[in-house]
Amino acid sequence: MFIIWYKMIEQSHFLNSLYNRIPQLENVRIEGIYIKDEGRKVTLHFDMPFYAENIPKKWSNLGYNSIALQVDFFDIHSLEMKTSSDTYRGNIEITKDEQGLLEINITGEINAKIKADTGFIQSINGYINEAI
Repeated sequence: MFIIWYKMIEQSHFLNSLYNRIPQLENVRIEGIYIKDEGRKVTLHFDMPFYAENIPKKWSNLGYNSIALQVDFFDIHSLEMKTSSDTYRGNIEITKDEQGLLEINITGEINAKIKADTGFIQSINGYINEAI
């Protein structure tokens, strides 16, 4: 089933402008998962699976080749996390359950499940990834 993950979270206008078709979050580099505000907020920081087609001129001039997103999830209902690797790559799926809660499922080198009331894209940044 094709899930339009970015429509589940707020503030995706800039992301929409970068891509002709926003990719699914498969085999992405996960920079980190941060638990904040005594567990009321979880921040997910990850790279998009490939560089965008419609990049800002400034990013092009700076030689950027990767895009990092920071997404904040608020009013956390549950959080599970397990990893057995020192690197984090995986698939990220964002859906809504029957009650309208966001369900964030991460599978791969890290496995995580988060249930939250809402999610917002807090930042989208271009950068030079030396590993590419």
